[in-house]
Amino acid sequence: MSPHEDKWGILPLQNCILNIAHYLDLFCDKHDIDYCLMGGSALGAVRHKGFIPWDDDLDVFMTPDNYESFRMHFNEDGDTNTFYLQEWGLDEKSGRITLAKLRMNKSSLIEKDLQDWQIHQGVYVDIFILHTCPDNKIKRLHQYFWAKYLVAKGAANRGYKKKKGITQLGVDFLGLFHKRFLVNYALKQVYRYRNKQSKYQCHFLGRAKLKTGLYLREYFCETKRIPFETIELSVPLCVENYLQDRWGNYMKLPTMDEIKKFQHSWKWSDCEHFHGYNKNNSYPDEWILLT
Repeated sequence: MSPHEDKWGILPLQNCILNIAHYLDLFCDKHDIDYCLMGGSALGAVRHKGFIPWDDDLDVFMTPDNYESFRMHFNEDGDTNTFYLQEWGLDEKSGRITLAKLRMNKSSLIEKDLQDWQIHQGVYVDIFILHTCPDNKIKRLHQYFWAKYLVAKGAANRGYKKKKGITQLGVDFLGLFHKRFLVNYALKQVYRYRNKQSKYQCHFLGRAKLKTGLYLREYFCETKRIPFETIELSVPLCVENYLQDRWGNYMKLPTMDEIKKFQHSWKWSDCEHFHGYNKNNSYPDEWILLT
């Protein structure tokens, strides 16, 4: 059986994402910008040498400095004919809180919660910010609270309706307030340790909890290149330690219910038009493909 038999019906989508990731990798190398695979993408690189077979997205970490450098250089000389950078932060006009995504033009990947938003909805690679986290546990808890506030307020602003119980009640409650209510203050609390020295970095603006979203800085002090499908991408130097902290026994395969929980896309199409980049940033005749 081929390792990339399209058992999950998402192989064209994964190929599209792979080409976005290849462009991002080449662009970062050109401009001396550090990034690394994170979350399930780092797990896939180690456990599967590429995508987790059922995974329909790809995530990378950048520090605030590296993200701002990426944003500046992309706006200056990025391939805006092929790609669109959805920037991270608060849209002051609409009150939307958006995550950074490098999206492909002329493609479509619609997430159910965002189907009515008037935004670019192309296939994407997520860019998450790896923040400095204080050593002091009380300050760390304060930062964590405001990060989760941003997650919940963002969900409320987009009309999130999926979970039941206290989480949904909290989201519904925040939906009663103005879309920008305390958002700028929360962002300042997440970034307030940016220029401080500490043992830790964190990613609290996602599913990870306080313990599983906190990592030793030494894990990310350098990156290394490892195979990812038909190309190579960067992962943290201590990627195994990072994965252990994030998931425990990360080599254990999830259940079917867990797989469904972590899939993102609702509808996608129009991935086949794109032709991948080679190392010289020119267009070959074929995609970079999973084989």
